[in-house]
Amino acid sequence: MVQAINEYQSAVCAISHDLDLLTRININKAFRLTQQALQMTTYLPHQTQECDQELLDHN
Repeated sequence: MVQAINEYQSAVCAISHDLDLLTRININKAFRLTQQALQMTTYLPHQTQECDQELLDHN
């Protein structure tokens, strides 16, 4: 009976460790995606201004 309890506790500990790891990975991934989105939002206004200027130049 004690061995079964120890195995159960070991399995719970391993699962908890895996969940913590996955959470950290997802947080890091979300942070990187947020940074990329912020970079794109600072880049996009310049692109739209250039496109607007091209349209005005052609007319």
